[in-house]
Amino acid sequence: FLSPNGQGQRLLTWERASTIPWGVLLLFSGGICLAKGFVSSGLSEVLGDWLSGMTAIPTFALILLVALVVTFMTETTSNTASTTLLMPVLAAAALGAGIPPEQVMVPAAMSASCAFMLPVATAPNTVVFGSGLVTTAQMARAGFLFNLLGAAIISGVCYLMLG
Repeated sequence: FLSPNGQGQRLLTWERASTIPWGVLLLFSGGICLAKGFVSSGLSEVLGDWLSGMTAIPTFALILLVALVVTFMTETTSNTASTTLLMPVLAAAALGAGIPPEQVMVPAAMSASCAFMLPVATAPNTVVFGSGLVTTAQMARAGFLFNLLGAAIISGVCYLMLG
């Protein structure tokens, strides 16, 4: 409705623009803004320092903990926003604890795309929910088991490759 297509017509009509799921777009973009605010304010570095006591946790338990936290965190925020927020925090925490950053960052990155419980978690979840064929309760029940399975598989693979 704002930009012409070169043939005197608009790229997007107002009727079409009004059908766009603006709530989903605002949710994703709000999460990204929140993550950028954490980084620019220095809060992610403070959290990283606070979490630097990770050396007391065995490597596999640490990887599993990161995988579970990220998997369930991305149920309520977009995976892009979660990783934008968590990667600097995890890097600072790992360096502060004297462990290789990839031991926590790789499982976090992989786990960010393994949220299966709620429609807001990933774009495919939103599409499936938007079809009207699946309820949130059905997604939550099935997704919880897939979340646990995904975290276990990611933890095992990352431990074997990075541990």
